[in-house]
Amino acid sequence: MTKLDRFGVAAEILTPKQMGEADRLTIESGVPGYQLMEAAGQAVAEAAIELLEEKTGSGASGMVCILCGPGNNGGDGFVAARLLEEEGWSVILGCSVSMEELEGDAALAADEWGDEVFALSPGLWDDADIVIDALFGAGLIRPISGELADLIDALNQSGLPVVAVDLPSGVDGSSGHIAGAAVRADRTVTFFRKKPGHLLYPGKASCGDVSCVDIGIPSQLLEETGHCATENVPALWVHNWPEALKPIERIASGRLADHKFHRGHCLVLSGDAIHSGAARLAARGALRAGAGLVTVAPPPDAAHVVASQITAIMVEPVQDAASLATVLSRRSYDVLVAGPGMGMAPEQRSLLYTILERDLCLLLDADAITCVSQGIEMGEFDLSSLRDSPAARSGCLVLTPHEGEFARLFPDLSHRVREDKGLSKLDCALMAAQRSGAHVVLKGADTIIASPEGRAVIHSQGVPYLATAGSGDVLIGIIAGLMAQGMPALDAASAGVWLHGQAGLALGPGLISEDLPEALPALYQELAQIVPDNGVDADFMMLDD
Repeated sequence: MTKLDRFGVAAEILTPKQMGEADRLTIESGVPGYQLMEAAGQAVAEAAIELLEEKTGSGASGMVCILCGPGNNGGDGFVAARLLEEEGWSVILGCSVSMEELEGDAALAADEWGDEVFALSPGLWDDADIVIDALFGAGLIRPISGELADLIDALNQSGLPVVAVDLPSGVDGSSGHIAGAAVRADRTVTFFRKKPGHLLYPGKASCGDVSCVDIGIPSQLLEETGHCATENVPALWVHNWPEALKPIERIASGRLADHKFHRGHCLVLSGDAIHSGAARLAARGALRAGAGLVTVAPPPDAAHVVASQITAIMVEPVQDAASLATVLSRRSYDVLVAGPGMGMAPEQRSLLYTILERDLCLLLDADAITCVSQGIEMGEFDLSSLRDSPAARSGCLVLTPHEGEFARLFPDLSHRVREDKGLSKLDCALMAAQRSGAHVVLKGADTIIASPEGRAVIHSQGVPYLATAGSGDVLIGIIAGLMAQGMPALDAASAGVWLHGQAGLALGPGLISEDLPEALPALYQELAQIVPDNGVDADFMMLDD
């Protein structure tokens, strides 16, 4: 893996079970378990020192209260206690079990601590400057209740800065669910790789700043443990970045003579005159994402209204399935977008069925997804119609639902039932992708991009400024524009989500959806520093000068 400046590292995400396997394999290879615990405790101690300095502006030692549990997480806390005391800190340590109940490396860490250990109570942190939560890690699968829940509620109300070990106690590491009480941390220190609970809400909101520390587990073990997803950073997809969006010196010499027809043609279906704004936003997003041509297809009586609002985007009126077939046969289109402002009347469902028979990339959003769910309810349609479509068979069918649309299409995987079924948002997006044969972009503050083949990407940097009408329409347009240029669906969707989020961050408070496409060129300039060189002919470039 290569560090890419501010663009991050392509980092795998492990379930708690996969992380446990990585621990086991490391120890079996000859690395003592206590050595891993010592490294983890060191990282926690350093994080506590840094956090207190940030909060107080002073590098002086303070008083720390460390809350330890019965397992290895508690062992990490005992190590941190010993190291902080050696640094001159005052340490008060409470444990949820007696010392006789500790086993393995945790018992060894408690022996090395060798100082007084108290029973857990809210009074422990009365004089503390900071608290370390080492009660339970990512492997906790049961809700925290009773006295421990009361303890955590008191800690959350104390206002003290908190460092969590591995994951805030009470957060399910595999899903981010919080069934009972959970610690709200300012900083979380985890080890080797992040877990879904660090990235999926509501757990993510309890984690604060997350740092992932190397404690001596070899990265090559990932080949044996596997991973459940990957974080969404440019390292994942920049190798497939479209030529037209690269800086001139990075474009392969053979592509310098490209024209608009080499960059793909997007067709965006539109609703009637008063509902055409969504399609126009999607079309603008596709154009700014580099598509060579973009056409909007409104009903005939809306064509003049749509045409008056656009310039570089073309207009092709579409009345019904037959006229759509005529439009598709008259020109070569690479990508078709259906859904934004399209409407949900029976004629729209008929258009949708026609679309699914066509051999081109299809992106379905909003009303198109609702039309599919309505067709399924009425018996006109089923998920096999998606799965067996030419677009799905060629790997270029994309669905971009928000949670409400996802629930209509996959009611047994909705956010309302996940926790009861022991499923995460990640699990449900992957199951939906497999059922539908589509790449599913399940939108939200923690967006999941899932492929039918079982690959998944998590984009967890939610941007509240994007919670504005039309934002999702621009997103599907960006993805469509990237796919029009040949970017594979999973990469295009991941890149589109990343660009959309970064545009929102750059624009900040007060943005409206019309602003988002215009923020993209500046992002392309920033990405230029990491776009790979695809064999530019230097002599050719010199002649051109």
